[in-house]
Amino acid sequence: MVISNKFYESQVINGKEKIINYIPLQYQETEQDVRVACLKYGGKYDSKANQLASLLSSSVSLELEEMIEYTNSVMYIFPKSAEKRLTWEDTLQTAKLTISEKVGWQFGSPPHVLLAGSTKSGKTVMIENLVAQYLHLGSEIRLLDPKKGELSWVVGKKLEDRLGYKVVYNSPFQIAGALREAVEEMNRRFQVMADNPDTYISKGKVLSWADVKGNYPLVIVLDEGIAFKTEAETTKEGKQAYQEAMSNLGSLLVKSRQASIEVIVGLQRASSDFIPTYMRQNFGTALLLGSTTADSDSCRMMFSSQDIDYKTCDIGIGYIQIDGVIPNPKYVEVPFKSDELDFEKYFDKACDFYWSMRNNDGLSD
Repeated sequence: MVISNKFYESQVINGKEKIINYIPLQYQETEQDVRVACLKYGGKYDSKANQLASLLSSSVSLELEEMIEYTNSVMYIFPKSAEKRLTWEDTLQTAKLTISEKVGWQFGSPPHVLLAGSTKSGKTVMIENLVAQYLHLGSEIRLLDPKKGELSWVVGKKLEDRLGYKVVYNSPFQIAGALREAVEEMNRRFQVMADNPDTYISKGKVLSWADVKGNYPLVIVLDEGIAFKTEAETTKEGKQAYQEAMSNLGSLLVKSRQASIEVIVGLQRASSDFIPTYMRQNFGTALLLGSTTADSDSCRMMFSSQDIDYKTCDIGIGYIQIDGVIPNPKYVEVPFKSDELDFEKYFDKACDFYWSMRNNDGLSD
C-alpha cells in the first residue's frame, strides 16, 4: 500500500534509490483482529494518518470496525469475524441499553439519544426497541408523536393499557404540555434532592435521582420533530407552543441528567431546521441509519468526526457515536426485528419488567 500509493520520498544516491521519508505504520495481529497504527511525528504524512480507512481495509481484506485518533497516532481496528447481530429478544436480557454485541451504554452515561434516518431506514423500529429497553429499566415513558403513526397506535396504546397512565401526545399543544411537565418534574426532583442531602450524597458524590431506591427514570421520546414544527407553525398559538416546547427541550437536554430524565429525538434528517447545533451537542448518543449515511451533510450534522469513509447503508444499519464510549462514528447493525416476533408478547414482557422493577422497588443490577 505504501509503495503503490507512493506514501514515501526517495533520492538516487550513488546510482541507487534510497528511501528518505515515508508514512510510518505499525501492524499487530491477534486471534480477534488486525490493528494498524499510523504514527504522527509532525511530518509531511501526518495529514494522511486519518484518511487511510479504505486503503487499509483493501490491503488487509477486512472491514474497518473502528478508527481511534490519538495525539501522536491513529489506530485502525479490523475484526477478523463479523459481529453477531442481536435480535429484539436479546436486548431484554441485559441491564445496559444495547445496540449490538459490542455497542451499548449504561442509563445516563451518557444521556439522550439523537436518531436520524430517512423513510425505510429502520429509525422508528429502533425507537420502538429502545422504548422496550427503557421499560426494562423501570422507566416511565412519554411518546410525543406528531405524525400519529405506529409509535402512537401500536406501542403507545399498548403501554397505556398496561401501565395505566397517559403515554401518547400528538398535537402541538399536547407535545408542548408534555415537555413543560417534564421540566416541572425535573425541577421537582432537583428540589427533593436539595432538601435531602443525606439521601442524595454518598461518599462525596451527588447521586442521580434513579440511583436512590424507589426512584425511577423518565424517558421522553419525540419522533418526527420536523412534523411537529410544521403543524405547530400553522397558527399563532401553535407557534407559541412550539417556541415554549423547544425552550423546554433545550432545558432537558442541558440539565436533566442528574434528575434521571432522558430524551430521545427521532428525525428523518439531523437538520438545524429543528435541532440547533447547541442542542445536538448535548445528545450523548448519535445514531444515523439507512441510506442517509450517503449524505455528507447529514453525517456532518450528526457526528463530530468527519474523517470517516461512510458507507451507504441498508435498513437497520448505520453509524453510531457515543460520548465517552465510542469517540468516532462506528459502523453498526442495530437489533433485528424478525417477522416471527410476537409484538404484543414482546411489549407485554417489557411491561412485566417495568412492573417487576416497581414491585421490587429499585433498579436491578
